[in-house]
Amino acid sequence: MIAQTLQRLQDDDSIDRVDVIYVCSNQDVARQNIGRLRVTPDETVTLSSRLTLLAKHTDKLNAATASAGKPINLVAFTPGTSFDQGWRTGTAEERALLFLILQQAGSWNGWRTRAALRALQAGVANPGRFEDQCDRLRESLGGKIDPTITSEFLRRARQRGLLDRFDALLDGIGRRPKLPDALRESARRLTGDLRTTLATAGVEVLEPDLIILDEFQRFRELLDPNGGEGAELARHLFDYRDARVLLLSATPYKPFTFAEEAATGEDHYSDFRQVLRFLSDDMSWHADVTKAFEAYREALVRGEPCADLRGWLRDLLLPVMCRTERPLLGQDGMLREHLTLADDLNPQDIRSYVAMRKIAKSVGAPMTVEYWKSAPYFLNFLDGYQLGTKVRAALDDQADSEIPALLATAQLLDAGTIRRREPVDLGNSRLRQLAADTVDRGWWQLLWLPPSLPYHALGEPFATAADDGITKRLLFSSWNATPTAVAGLLSYEAERRLGTAGDGHRHLDYRLEHGRPAAMSVLALFWPHPALAELCDPLALARQRPDDTAPLDAFERDVRELLRAHTSAEALPTVAGPAEPWELLFQWPGADPGIEDPATALGSSADEGPATGLDGHVARARDLTHHAVYPTEDQLDGLMDSITAIALHGPGNVAWRALSRLIEPGSQVTPSGHWRAAALIANGLRSLFNRPESAQLLDHLTMGKVYWQAVLRYCAAGGLQAVLDEHLHTLRSGASDTLLDDDELWKIADEARQAMASRQSTYEAFDPHNPQRPIKLPGRFALRYGGRGEEQSQVDRKVVVRRSFNSPFWPFIVATTSAGQEGIDFHQWCSAVVHWNTPVNPVDFEQREGRVHRFGGHAIQRNVAAAHRADALRSSEPDVWKSLYDAARAESGELGDFTPYWVFPGRAKIERHVLPYPLSRDQARFDRLKADLVRYRLAFGQPRQEDLLLLLQRQPIETDVPEVLDLRPRPDGNHL
Repeated sequence: MIAQTLQRLQDDDSIDRVDVIYVCSNQDVARQNIGRLRVTPDETVTLSSRLTLLAKHTDKLNAATASAGKPINLVAFTPGTSFDQGWRTGTAEERALLFLILQQAGSWNGWRTRAALRALQAGVANPGRFEDQCDRLRESLGGKIDPTITSEFLRRARQRGLLDRFDALLDGIGRRPKLPDALRESARRLTGDLRTTLATAGVEVLEPDLIILDEFQRFRELLDPNGGEGAELARHLFDYRDARVLLLSATPYKPFTFAEEAATGEDHYSDFRQVLRFLSDDMSWHADVTKAFEAYREALVRGEPCADLRGWLRDLLLPVMCRTERPLLGQDGMLREHLTLADDLNPQDIRSYVAMRKIAKSVGAPMTVEYWKSAPYFLNFLDGYQLGTKVRAALDDQADSEIPALLATAQLLDAGTIRRREPVDLGNSRLRQLAADTVDRGWWQLLWLPPSLPYHALGEPFATAADDGITKRLLFSSWNATPTAVAGLLSYEAERRLGTAGDGHRHLDYRLEHGRPAAMSVLALFWPHPALAELCDPLALARQRPDDTAPLDAFERDVRELLRAHTSAEALPTVAGPAEPWELLFQWPGADPGIEDPATALGSSADEGPATGLDGHVARARDLTHHAVYPTEDQLDGLMDSITAIALHGPGNVAWRALSRLIEPGSQVTPSGHWRAAALIANGLRSLFNRPESAQLLDHLTMGKVYWQAVLRYCAAGGLQAVLDEHLHTLRSGASDTLLDDDELWKIADEARQAMASRQSTYEAFDPHNPQRPIKLPGRFALRYGGRGEEQSQVDRKVVVRRSFNSPFWPFIVATTSAGQEGIDFHQWCSAVVHWNTPVNPVDFEQREGRVHRFGGHAIQRNVAAAHRADALRSSEPDVWKSLYDAARAESGELGDFTPYWVFPGRAKIERHVLPYPLSRDQARFDRLKADLVRYRLAFGQPRQEDLLLLLQRQPIETDVPEVLDLRPRPDGNHL
């Protein structure tokens, strides 16, 4: 739909430049989706900004060029940063821009300039620092502020009397050294009004042609004519000339709400009618819609046929909205439900509950059994709860001696035990069950998930995990304490099993001895060798036996023969024969990438600082490449096992091959761009294996005493080539259909590298015995997604967690609250949702599972690979995953429109994990929720949905559930 709209805009002679505005709920969603909107091959400028700061970016908006047609700008906003003026003073950069515009228009003298700095200083510590901010912005703008924004801002500000108010404020400040307290509130309000005016002026420079509101139910107030300044500002966008507005959402209004949810601002009927009013101002049409829904409700309640009424409603609604329902999870053969009783209780769990009740009563805080069920060691994870605030206050009050005594009977983490990495009881029956299903099954031994399409038989520990159908876990809880507790304790348990904490020694550094490169086996491991990589490709070997998954030693025998076929008859007298595997690798023809600075791409990682000695190692390697010659058979035989392993499994060669699958005829990727991208991924893998815990793991698995050789064995056992091929295909598919060049390939490689090399998180648990010193828990095996607020650090961390979880590497478990419930993709390597608690509303339940039941998810990948392995391996298509989906599409017509990307039968399923406590209300709540899942869609568009659902539930069991309203687009495209 977006592509067709852009094409129509290209054909519109009245438009010189196409501006697409993308509005979504938060900055992480904006970053996730903005690149996907690049649906044309032409150069496109993508920009995530604030309306108030568009003056910074007007040069970019005018810089896009197009080889054919018109340039396209994609600009992303979020309501919280562009439309919501609740934080009146905004950011320092916004206020700096206001200062520059007002200064330019005001011709101030010295004291008025200083007064203006104090008026707009707000939260900046002192006027001097704010003045520095203004100077930096002036420099970045080259002393020029966009004249369109400036003139429109000044016109509107003058019209609203804001310039006179600002002059009066400066007079009030005068020559005082700081803003008087009596003027602070008026300065705050005036700053907010100026920001709103600046944002409105930004619309003029945007010239929006297409406005996309994604998951707009998150900011439906923008559609309300009475929604305040934010709605008024949005209306300027919507009403701009002939701008088209596209509303996108799977749940544009909460499809079902209970009566009590209206108190929190959620009411299906009022939200639905509000959307209809936004979509159409035809009052007779609204009257017909109301009449049709009333008749439909009456027929449903009476159990009468209602097909004609559904048809009437469809005819009324299709001109303004459409919706294609995927098959209900469970009715499409894609669901496997795991209902596991959380019955692993111990006496200390019960004693701790009693202690929590007594503590809550003592401090006067609310506490129910749900608190106790929600998180292990709840008293250590109290942030954000009244109970936590009051317990801290009681501990600060030395006169209150009851709390320490009660704490002695509660379950609490022991800081000393954690520091010594000793076993810790998981403190909660649900967490024990989750650990039994993950950590206890050896997941901690895997640095990545097994591939969906292995080229050869996997080794341990990957083979058992693959047979078990391993997939990552996405855990949802309504309780804020749960994600931190689960992520911290599971990560602690996983890393504890690796043994004692390492001393920080890194086995894969580029060492120097006496100023000269030491043994260069590490560089050989991570150096992409295009000639060897192409010669010894596991995918090519798998294609020779498409009907079988051969053992690894069969592949290694084939590679030995390929290497022998390239030996020389006799050694050259002028070239010394290789004595080490790394010498053989760098002397094998084709090792030199032909670029000036290979050390840059292979260089330092964020975790480690400068890569010691790398320049010296690279210089020595390039010396050897200048004497490239094939070895004799005698020279090769002595080093055969090592060079075979490096050629097949070396991370540098694996990365080069994985990227080569993406390079199609017509791509603009150069050999040097290909090599740099491969080196970047290889460096990410070096960071992965250079962690102390990775070394502990390989030592635990007895992969070999020589670490670089152990790394190769582990890569072979885990089918790293097949894993990276699958992952990079997914990254490329999710990016866009734009032409692949060096820059795009680098972006894909960097996305993969960042997931491999992401830093460990640290979670803090409150220690009541030492309140000023929190207990530190690691976060890598399991992570928390989201927290409170949209601070930039929080947004950045969410991006890191999402990127890592959507890769085959750790974390294997992500725990979240409603922060991860809407609009975020978690499906690429995960098809299992853990419902830590059961939400009341069936819509929330569906939205949770919708995070993994998505286009081309992990369950689909595994089923497609199992069904069409032989077909794909017989294809000559370089990207084996493209071949897999081509084969699946060719044979899935009878399975419906959602096949193969949404629904594909096979062993892998979307897994629903529910952990009810025995003898509790959990099971009854879950049963009621599943019954509501079947019928709640019938209450679409209706007031008092809860009453209607109760009436439908009372109908005889043998009564068939009526079909839901079908709002799929008509095949002929005629909706009028």
